[in-house]
Amino acid sequence: MNGGARLPDEGGRAPSLAELVGTFLKISLTAFGGPNAHLALMLDEVVERKRWLTRERFLELVAVTNLLPGPNSSEVVIHIGYTQRGWIGAMAAGLTFLVPTWIMVTVLSALYFEFGTLPQVATLFWGLQPVIVAIVLAAGWKIGKAGVTTPIQAVLAAAGAVLSLLSGQAVIVAMVAGGAVTWWLGRKVGDRDDRAGGVGPASERTESGGGGTRLSSWALLPPMAILGGSMGTLAGVFWTHLWIGSVLFGGGYVLVALLEPYAVGEFGWLTAGQFLDGVALTQAVPGPISTLSAFVGYAAGGVPGALLGTVGIYLPAFVSVLWVAPRMERLRRVEAVRRALKGVVAVVAGAVVGVGVSLVTAGVRDVPTGVLALVALWLLTARKIPALWIVALGAGAGVVRMVVA
Repeated sequence: MNGGARLPDEGGRAPSLAELVGTFLKISLTAFGGPNAHLALMLDEVVERKRWLTRERFLELVAVTNLLPGPNSSEVVIHIGYTQRGWIGAMAAGLTFLVPTWIMVTVLSALYFEFGTLPQVATLFWGLQPVIVAIVLAAGWKIGKAGVTTPIQAVLAAAGAVLSLLSGQAVIVAMVAGGAVTWWLGRKVGDRDDRAGGVGPASERTESGGGGTRLSSWALLPPMAILGGSMGTLAGVFWTHLWIGSVLFGGGYVLVALLEPYAVGEFGWLTAGQFLDGVALTQAVPGPISTLSAFVGYAAGGVPGALLGTVGIYLPAFVSVLWVAPRMERLRRVEAVRRALKGVVAVVAGAVVGVGVSLVTAGVRDVPTGVLALVALWLLTARKIPALWIVALGAGAGVVRMVVA
């Protein structure tokens, strides 16, 4: 398709490429708090403020990207870029969201390995964490209003909320099950539309063509990761991160669990203590925590290692979204797919609320942080203040506390 053309959507006007880049640069530079906070910022800016997408369409993108390998919030960015400006928009939005964080993490990694310490950021987090909780809870409320409209969706949303307190993998299973439930309940109504739309074995074969080749290539990645380590440090960095990026379902904290055995145990690129410091560092800067790959890559091979590690983690995300996006535009108009997405979206809505609730104990530790969270929640829901200003409020509160202390 034309890389500069906007795809059909229910949202408002199409942004220019410069506006697309400017919007995601602003989000990237203020996106503290992990993937759910990133999604909350995107919902506020892209859906509520700019109206590029409807809430329903945004939820569909979140649901679909949760079923793809790679960092979730970054995949949503790539997919939004695609819906607005085609593949050029996808590349521009994805790189704009990723590159500023990569630069910050790489610079801080260089300082860390040079001086053996991290900048003092604990006070800043004192103010940021409670407002991030408020942003996620507000987003959960907005998403719930858009994605939960029937009793069965309410049940699925409740299941998503409960399972989000257990594990990310449980939520993924619930998304698949939820889609199956809403598809099954409405199958008689949709079968006629599906036949009229020409959906059948032939079209399924068209969409899945070459699957065996892709599966074979995927299966080769684990041994290539180990082989890459024996071939040289930089090769090991790239292949290890590529493998992890290909099986990474969920947020950046899943990356921590997958990467540590390779980075610390298998290859010994850094110590366990250094790895934990790297996790803390990536939380000290805005943007995706998946740029932990830059810290690990820098430990192994300097700036080239930081670049190769990041490319390896994010390459599967770009490839999978760009492969799915054009097919999604067709499939979402098939009644059977639309029925299934209703269940998936309901589970996602509940999961966001569940994550927000689980974050309360971590972000609200005393009376002042509790007051800050409540004020932020009131500003978001009652006064409709943009989430980006709420992040600034939290950072300012942290700075004030540091000065007073």
